[in-house]
Amino acid sequence: MSLQDIRQRYMTGGLSMAEYVSAMHARHLGLLDYAGFLEGGEIARIEIEAGRVVLTCRSTGLKLCYGDPLDQYACLTVLNLGGYEPVETAALLRFVRVLAGDGRFTFLDIGANGGWYALNLGLRFPAATVHAFEPVPATFASLARNLEANGLPNVQAHHLGFMDRPGTLDFFVDPSISGRASARNLMADPLAVPVACPVARLDDFVRERGLCPDVLKVDVEGAELMVFQGGLETLGRHRPLIMAEMLRKWAARFDYHPDAIIALLAGLGYRCYFLEGGRLVELEAMTEAVTATNFFFLDPARHAAVLSCPAGD
Repeated sequence: MSLQDIRQRYMTGGLSMAEYVSAMHARHLGLLDYAGFLEGGEIARIEIEAGRVVLTCRSTGLKLCYGDPLDQYACLTVLNLGGYEPVETAALLRFVRVLAGDGRFTFLDIGANGGWYALNLGLRFPAATVHAFEPVPATFASLARNLEANGLPNVQAHHLGFMDRPGTLDFFVDPSISGRASARNLMADPLAVPVACPVARLDDFVRERGLCPDVLKVDVEGAELMVFQGGLETLGRHRPLIMAEMLRKWAARFDYHPDAIIALLAGLGYRCYFLEGGRLVELEAMTEAVTATNFFFLDPARHAAVLSCPAGD
């Protein structure tokens, strides 16, 4: 029973004042429980306002809005686990500092979800230009809430996904896991809901906006190959540093193997790397022994300084 339900029962005579106070006391004890849970964690405080709940990160002051009661992950990952992809986040921040010492760069976050990477880079690098893309309406609403809460003028949110051709595409959405939305029903879940979402080609978007991307993050639940196929002109011309998720099981749902991405980008001069002990290790082919899920694609000539930078933040 929700707090509102308990109060309504009291207001309509279903509970005496003593019963109402006792029932509400039992629920409010959770506030003290959270006060203890936050000690030493990445979330420094939780603010409850009329209509929204805001979680504030201890290390950066970044604000994350908890607004979807069905989503078990989203910003709750930072609350539950103390961070979101902390190794990859630290590495990307380190690489960007090396790549753009003055903090002036353009970052495209493709498959932004709630905006963890876009917001972190936008907050830490005020001179950067950040574009965050999320095609699923409910998840885009979460991204927009987070952007509004942080007031970052250098970050723009776009209700848009990328594929190898423009149009409207059904994404299969599990409301309990916003980050698993994909153009394929990844888990063959009969309860996954198809939602029509707008998609474009990366090359078209970059050309129309006159962008010169320096860094790309691509996490689109298996459709990474199609994003790159729609962005070959952009990648060949601007040669951005790329961070991309590659999972064999998700790629298989789109009828390809991650080696197809490695080969496609190798044709443009990129090499593939994964993180091991904070350092970049080259990967020539994806095998069953590879446990990494996030990879960096670098042009050895343009990104020589990144390849030689030391481990650690």
